[in-house]
Amino acid sequence: METLDLLLQGLASALAFDNLIAVLIGVLLGLAVGALPALGPAAGVAILLPAIVNLDPTVAIAGLAGVYYGAMYGGAVTSILIGVPGDSSSMMTIVDGYPLAKKGQAGRALGMAVYASFVGGLISLVLMTFLSAPVARTALAFGPVEMTAIIVLALCLVTVLGEDDVFKGYLGLGFGLWIGMIGLDPVSGTPRFTFNNFHLLEGIDFTIVVVGMYGLGQIFAALGQGQGGKAETAAYTLKSLFPRFSDFLKCKWTLVTSSLIGFVVGILPGAGATAATIFSYAVAKRTSKTPEEFGSGAIEGVAAPEASNNAASYSAMIPLFTLGIPGSGTTAVMLGGLLMLGLEPGPRLFSQQPEFIWSLIGTFYIGNISLVFLTLALIPVLAALVFLKNAILFPIVIGVVFFGVYSVGYSVMDVVIAALFGLAGYVFTKARYPMLPILLGVILGPLLERAIRRSLIISQGDVGIFFSSAISVVVFGAAIVLFVYGVIWPAVKSAMGKRAQEA
Repeated sequence: METLDLLLQGLASALAFDNLIAVLIGVLLGLAVGALPALGPAAGVAILLPAIVNLDPTVAIAGLAGVYYGAMYGGAVTSILIGVPGDSSSMMTIVDGYPLAKKGQAGRALGMAVYASFVGGLISLVLMTFLSAPVARTALAFGPVEMTAIIVLALCLVTVLGEDDVFKGYLGLGFGLWIGMIGLDPVSGTPRFTFNNFHLLEGIDFTIVVVGMYGLGQIFAALGQGQGGKAETAAYTLKSLFPRFSDFLKCKWTLVTSSLIGFVVGILPGAGATAATIFSYAVAKRTSKTPEEFGSGAIEGVAAPEASNNAASYSAMIPLFTLGIPGSGTTAVMLGGLLMLGLEPGPRLFSQQPEFIWSLIGTFYIGNISLVFLTLALIPVLAALVFLKNAILFPIVIGVVFFGVYSVGYSVMDVVIAALFGLAGYVFTKARYPMLPILLGVILGPLLERAIRRSLIISQGDVGIFFSSAISVVVFGAAIVLFVYGVIWPAVKSAMGKRAQEA
């Protein structure tokens, strides 16, 4: 009851005019940043940092947090409408959202994205309200060994995400892992695969890879098919611009499961919303009654990643506030904002600054609700974009992509790299290689390398450390089962079938 009383007090405080204005500005900026390719929530929060220095702490952090979860909503817009991810956490939304838009069901996909984001955010907020402290303590049990096991399990999801040809999926995964290794060795500082280009010493930002391969690659593939006239859409009707209530009922369990996955994965340091969307999409596809529809316009394929990425954006703040440990790049920037305001995150923050904490949590609830109305109001206008002619739409999209990529580091070289990955995406699309395993390797490869290196440094080179934890043993076991079930067993069945036919 005490927690509920504190929450009600926080909600009342959050309704103060200054807090409401901060939330509104934050979520609007977040929507814009999320929709602009390559920027992402971390860049949006960083842009707003200089403006919060002299503000009240609750007002300041409410604005920064609004940018964060607003960007999670905004990332779905370009992913669904034009097939270009706002940032890596909206990558999975493209897989089914963009095909729905091309069928003339953009509003249906956008409506589900908004609804799923709201549900994911609400479930995560409720869990955050009542479970912050114990969940944060549990997350501390996940060290580099446990994170290694979790990332290996995520990589084994290629058996689910690799579409029909698992072999091509693993080849793509290997290519993605190689891209992730470009740059300086994280321990020794030795250059790797930089081809004597100093620009590659810092590696290749995964947002550039994602935007290039998914955004530009799909556009190049469409141009190659000679579709320079009208967009590939069904008949334009007002009804097609709005969501269907039946979709909400169809996806109810997907929404709950994906929200819980997002909440758990978001808490783990270094995992972030991108990993959460990958896990939730794979689970949704594996448990669906119609998995064959995924990749061609399954509404559950939109609901799962959107629910999980918004849930993860809130749960990532649990270790930030309770332990002072940022769970993602965006919360690391927010940590800087807290320190700028003279606040020291950690266990004492809840006891020493209860009014700040609960008022802030209250603004999260208000922001989650306000985003629903803001985004739904814009759906008819936004969805109409897909009915533009490709001859008009494609140059606009390419220009927006290049502007977004350039604005990250103000480097022409980043634009060139994005264009090269666009060509690579075109080649892989034509060769029928699934794109997701490649991007999976790019995103998770560096995380896996760091986790393995840290584990081996701790054990002084003893690989037995990976089996010293009960958590890691269970997770590695799950990865082995998934690999056997998805790769070895189908190969054995195929060989047995051929022998039976020959006999």
